[in-house]
Amino acid sequence: MIRKFTRNAWLLFSPFLFYYAWFIIKEKWPTLYGDEIRYVDFAHNLLHGFYSPPAPNINLWNGPGYPLMLLPFIALHVPALYITLMNAVYQYLAVVFLYKTLKLVANHKIAATCGLLFAIYPNALSMLPILYTEAFTCFLVSSFMYAVTAFYFKRDRKYGITAGLLLGYLILTKIIFGYVIVICLAVCLAALLFKKYRTRTLRSVKILLIAFAVCVPYLSYTWHVTGRIFYWGNSGGMSLYWMSTPYEHEYGDWKLPNLSNNQYPTLYKSAEADAILKKNHAKELKSILRNNEILQDDLFKQKALENIKNNPLKFLGNYCYNFSRMLFNYPYSYAYQDGAILRNIITGSLILWGSLIGIVLTALNWRNIISSLKLLLLITGVYLLLSGALSAYPRQLDVMVPVLLFWAGFLIANTKRINLRFAGQENPEDINLMDLAGTEVRAEETVEDVSS
Repeated sequence: MIRKFTRNAWLLFSPFLFYYAWFIIKEKWPTLYGDEIRYVDFAHNLLHGFYSPPAPNINLWNGPGYPLMLLPFIALHVPALYITLMNAVYQYLAVVFLYKTLKLVANHKIAATCGLLFAIYPNALSMLPILYTEAFTCFLVSSFMYAVTAFYFKRDRKYGITAGLLLGYLILTKIIFGYVIVICLAVCLAALLFKKYRTRTLRSVKILLIAFAVCVPYLSYTWHVTGRIFYWGNSGGMSLYWMSTPYEHEYGDWKLPNLSNNQYPTLYKSAEADAILKKNHAKELKSILRNNEILQDDLFKQKALENIKNNPLKFLGNYCYNFSRMLFNYPYSYAYQDGAILRNIITGSLILWGSLIGIVLTALNWRNIISSLKLLLLITGVYLLLSGALSAYPRQLDVMVPVLLFWAGFLIANTKRINLRFAGQENPEDINLMDLAGTEVRAEETVEDVSS
């Protein structure tokens, strides 16, 4: 009975579902704030038959993926607390799908350990009481990871279609992935020129094309309201503007248009810092913000490119600071240090050094890395590189932690055996799953994990 419980992912991680729900009830703010307001407003717009307000006040700050998830709750007038409780479900499902993906390539102990690490990941926990996209995005990433891995192993078309649909919805939720898949698609198409990579790469191309097809209705809509082809949103310009700031002691983190310094994290309210920000940016912002939202986006991008051209070394410095914030939640412009940074240094350092070791092991065994992991690493790498070019925070990295743990679990399970088990194999996925995982589970359990 105990063995059956511990090997059933839905039961094994069920205590975390209740813990997440308790944590959300305990920590949820009584009113909406920050980005919560915007997501709810977009859901109200959808409820009334439109997404963006009409021109000239077009607002495409984020994709419609998350507002669509909120729509039924808003239509039924569900209180914000109960909507936020869905984050507990999303995070629980993300943990379960991470475990089930690892069970395809590793034994139960490794899969359970990586699942547990993600279940208690402190950054993910801190975002649960907020009506933000992170928990839902983690669910999409984990379920996509499972679908694409099962697709490569099972050769079952339904997993490939599911993977494409999930990736497409991930793009609609985080529009930066729209640019990610275009780059990944270009890389995969280039790989098709090499005959030995053609079969496996073609599967990845199909998934990416399905994902893009999911986004065609949204891109058609943005084309209709803006007159611009391949227009994902108007939030990138301001983010790039702050990331390209040429001023000393400014590190590329986002600041509010009113130039107050109490954006994330809320460390303190400093009149001196606000005065410096106004001195550096007030004139420029006043000139840009008098225009409509689409033109604002263009002007922010123009100024950002001017900053980058005139101060390339400062831009590179800010790029490094962005990666530092994703890993360590530090540094922030004109901000005191926060004691919570110690936790971020510990978790960030583990991720950083673990990733560096993983890169070395993956490079040494590249021919023997399963194709689904290669696709996931490509998507993750491109996403993180692009995120570094905008104002970045830990939550940009946090949503890809399931992929990093899957990567780590695969390497731990297979690196010692990789040369023996994969030697001379054209397709690592053709190996018996039990051999690959190095487990002693019954064949029917393995099949059940793949198909359930």
